[in-house]
Amino acid sequence: MHIYTLLLMSETLRNIMVPGLIVLSIAAILGLLIVIVSNVFSIPVDEKKEALLAALPGANCGGCGFAGCEGYAEFLANGSSDTSMCSVGGAACAMELASILGVAASLPEPKVVRLLCQGTREHTSPRYDYRGTTSCNAAHGLLGGPGSCTYGCMGFGDCIAVCSFHALSRKDGIISVDESACTACGMCVKICPKNLLQLFPKTADVAVLCKNAWPGNETRKNCTIGCIGCKKCEKACPSGAIKMNGPLAVVDQGLCIHCNACVAVCPTHAITNL
Repeated sequence: MHIYTLLLMSETLRNIMVPGLIVLSIAAILGLLIVIVSNVFSIPVDEKKEALLAALPGANCGGCGFAGCEGYAEFLANGSSDTSMCSVGGAACAMELASILGVAASLPEPKVVRLLCQGTREHTSPRYDYRGTTSCNAAHGLLGGPGSCTYGCMGFGDCIAVCSFHALSRKDGIISVDESACTACGMCVKICPKNLLQLFPKTADVAVLCKNAWPGNETRKNCTIGCIGCKKCEKACPSGAIKMNGPLAVVDQGLCIHCNACVAVCPTHAITNL
């Protein structure tokens, strides 16, 4: 009886161990195959690219022109020395990138977004009661939006939704920019259906905050603070920084000497200090 029990236990142990050994052998073979395959198909790590990527802010905003920070890091790793393309990281980021590349830093020009519209509820009026999707792109497709100025800001906030830095808000029916929070990434610029959000150098202190293309009499009917194309600013500018683009005055920031002569003569205050 004792011998029978031992034989039974031995048989049971063998029945357990043999499948176990088979499984372990298969696992070992598969593990070896995985190691071999990973070595054969492995992609070498570009240490320079990884260092550049770590130096970037990780906002992935696309302001540099690439899909994200990794695209810009790869661009630099492949031979470019333009370290000025990240507006979010600013000068500090540009200097760190240059240090990694071993080149002189090219610094980004400090910029900020401005809204080229002052058509608040005080200065404009509604044309119809809009009850559609609360989206600028949607409303723009319906006769240019519900406001009396079809060139002006509709204030539905598509730009607010894409701003990762909480620099935009809605105030009195139009968009307001918090310049201290704006990183000039350009996401809001891309999404505005009327191109009312534009990047300006931070040194710029005068602009025509209007984009309408109406003659003066039509502008006056629809917005009390719009540019009426009177040319008074163009005539008053001593540096030739203001030119007319059709009925709309435009300031060349490169020629502006910040004298404010244009601001003083504008009858509607469409041209103003920033």
